[in-house]
Amino acid sequence: MRSVFTVVTPAADPSLLTIEQLRAAAGLLPGDASRDTELTDLGARVSADIATACQIRGDGVHVPTLRSEGVLEVFRQRGCDDLLFLARRFISDLTLVTEAGTALVDTDTILDAESGLLYRISGTCEFPWRRGDAVIEYTAGFETVPADLVGAAMDLARLRLSSAATDPLEKGRQVEIPDVETVRIDRWVGAVPGTSSGPVPDDIAAKLARYINVSIA
Repeated sequence: MRSVFTVVTPAADPSLLTIEQLRAAAGLLPGDASRDTELTDLGARVSADIATACQIRGDGVHVPTLRSEGVLEVFRQRGCDDLLFLARRFISDLTLVTEAGTALVDTDTILDAESGLLYRISGTCEFPWRRGDAVIEYTAGFETVPADLVGAAMDLARLRLSSAATDPLEKGRQVEIPDVETVRIDRWVGAVPGTSSGPVPDDIAAKLARYINVSIA
């Protein structure tokens, strides 16, 4: 079930990595700001690619991110949905819930904050959401980026820095060893067999498993 999704309070910085972490990924000393412009752009691209790999929903205006944002969703209810699958996960604050124009209180719902599942309850019983719009306003994502997510972003940043240091059009080159022989060194160009063709290689995507959203029809 799809919803109308809007980012109300965008993240101040959608990047998963600080400039200090990006300097470390580039092998620079902590105070070396000589490549900050380049690294800031790299951090933005890495974070955007990870958001794409994790299927983070955007509103068409703001850059999708795993950082903390205030969002609003409107679900068109048919009166038969047992629970709502919120577009964003890792929810820190459920600000507003209305059902068919009536504001609900905390005891009317149960939220699974990590999975983004919202249940309608009465006492100890669950029951379907009533017919009519369900409006949910909440804050989701991370103020402090978890260590494993930082690690995956650092790995991707190092990979991008390594790739940028080579000529992508150079398939191979000859190395001449004086008085011995000439050796040709070939380099693979394109996707490595057995790896993902998406924005994040399979080994890094595996580290992101906890953060990847499941598509709901």
